[in-house]
Amino acid sequence: MQETLRGFSRGMYSNWLWHRPLQLLVDAGEGLQIALGSNVFSPSLLAITHGHSDHVLGLPGLIAARRFGKGATEKPLTIVFPEGSVGVQAAREWLGRAYSGVVFPLTWIAAGPGTAVPLGKNKHLEAFHVRHTPSEAALGYRVVETRKRVKAEFASLSQAEIEAAARNGTRDDLLEEVTHVLFAHSGDAMPIDPALVANADLLVHDATFLNEPDRREPIHATTEEALDVARQADVRCLVLYHLSIRYDRATAIPALRAQVASSGFTGDAWLLDEADFVELKVKN
Repeated sequence: MQETLRGFSRGMYSNWLWHRPLQLLVDAGEGLQIALGSNVFSPSLLAITHGHSDHVLGLPGLIAARRFGKGATEKPLTIVFPEGSVGVQAAREWLGRAYSGVVFPLTWIAAGPGTAVPLGKNKHLEAFHVRHTPSEAALGYRVVETRKRVKAEFASLSQAEIEAAARNGTRDDLLEEVTHVLFAHSGDAMPIDPALVANADLLVHDATFLNEPDRREPIHATTEEALDVARQADVRCLVLYHLSIRYDRATAIPALRAQVASSGFTGDAWLLDEADFVELKVKN
């Protein structure tokens, strides 16, 4: 997991995630630039799920480190954020006051559900609606890749026949474009629609509460709800995050492993707890 993701999650304190292969950051909690170190220049896209302090307080530090540090100080950074986000606007205003006259190589994109931003060849970041607090706009994000596959009516063709079609210029007639979700992140949210992340390689989902009775307001998912989303969507790997600090980890993690075992979810399962990825599936 560490080869693909780095991150930190402690609700109300700091939350961020870096997807290494995609060079994508999701959220910018406090301490982000320190944790990234020399990799602070690597990300080309930052997607902010919402403007609560534990998701944006690291934004000024990240931007300043990229602008004034030793490295690719002119490398552009695109920041996608929910349109109307109060927290993001406050961070932008602080940057303007603290660094008056400084030009940062930034592109800000105010997004809504359906907003798409290119992310490398045949890939794009797409925003989708999530349910969080009424007072702060919130989005989830998924990275979608466009692929080609043989049409169903030609599925019985041999490899030799497909190669022959390629030689005579008719290979494209055999193919159709399909989309595949490489990565998705719910942000802080109630359970998302499984159809949004069907067959995804990797889903990061809010899992603040171990049990539904612990939830006072409908603004965060439970661990069981997140597991159910992953099961229905048949995702390959699930990372739970934002587990409430009310739970003692010595008892919470065994309880969470028991939930995973009884959930019917067959993919890999992890918990991002502060900076650690805790494996939740017991290997036989």
